[in-house]
Amino acid sequence: MAVNDTVDDQKMKVREGEYVGYSKETVEEIVKRMKKLYVARGFTEEEASEKALKSVVAGSRSMEVETRGPEDLVSSENKFYRFVGQIFTRFKALGKFVSQLADKEFAIKLMKDLDSANIPLSTEQYLGVSLVGSVIGGIFIGFLGFLMFIPNWLNAFLIGLLGLVAGVPLSFFVAFSFPSSIAKKRGKEIDKVLPFALRHMATEIRAGVGIHDTMRDIVDAKYSVLSEEFDRTLNDMDKGMTTDDAIQAMGERSPSDALARASLHIVRSLRTGGNLADILSEIAKDVSFDMQVKMKDFVEKLSLISLFYMFVGIVLPVFFTILAAIFNAVPTIGFQGVIGPTVLMLVYIVLIPMTLGLILYMVKIMEPT
Repeated sequence: MAVNDTVDDQKMKVREGEYVGYSKETVEEIVKRMKKLYVARGFTEEEASEKALKSVVAGSRSMEVETRGPEDLVSSENKFYRFVGQIFTRFKALGKFVSQLADKEFAIKLMKDLDSANIPLSTEQYLGVSLVGSVIGGIFIGFLGFLMFIPNWLNAFLIGLLGLVAGVPLSFFVAFSFPSSIAKKRGKEIDKVLPFALRHMATEIRAGVGIHDTMRDIVDAKYSVLSEEFDRTLNDMDKGMTTDDAIQAMGERSPSDALARASLHIVRSLRTGGNLADILSEIAKDVSFDMQVKMKDFVEKLSLISLFYMFVGIVLPVFFTILAAIFNAVPTIGFQGVIGPTVLMLVYIVLIPMTLGLILYMVKIMEPT
């Protein structure tokens, strides 16, 4: 399918099972996953019908991007992307392998994560970049392991080989998880400003401003990631999507459940002719209340985590110090030398800092906004 096909042409090709290089079965799988998500978020059977969802799929930005292959990266401004594109241009078999990976079930979630994270790469392109990057990462890890054991060449070679073998899948896993983590971060940024943006929209609509101009004002007002999402939605409308389809697509790709619910109610209001200003005000109140509840739960969990953090950072080092002093002071116990300087160094320099870092990372993940 050509990249410059109109939205109507794209929709027709979806109906015929001919879409961006995917089989009809793959498109049906995408629609099935979307239907499950829509129903869970409160859409009616009509709004989550196969026809409606295929219309959203046909016009979405991600599907337009999905027409591109890894070899198209040769024209990218990014040097690493160009390097990846040159590799896939030279080795066609590698491109076929990535194309087969992109047809797998796990790639459907990756496509959604890429769209939610606003990463302008197709599934095949991102898999190609991840594959090349993971090989480079594995080589780097293996080289570091090799250097650590020089001049013992045999051990250095074995450790380097082990680092290479373990580093490639580890690097690929990190790269594969990256879009999901970015999408979640974007979702939190949206949740922060969504109540204010919805009240902004409600005020303008009460003043007689149209929905398109209101959305453009939200973009110009710089509401962080939310403005980017509204700008993407307006671009979808400029390409030929209807207003309700474009807003519905925004809710589907949104990493924020609150924005997804808001999109649902906006679409229903546009289709039924309800009072959009009042609806937006009510949604803003609900989103603010949900954020307060989440923050309250987070504070309660944080109090317990802080006790554990103090135990690891203060009590545990003192405990190991006293235990080492007892073991070394009373040889008859039989534990003399068990907790020596080396063990204490590992505990103080490696174990405790890593545990504290893990706790802080968990707190960051749990943070509601």
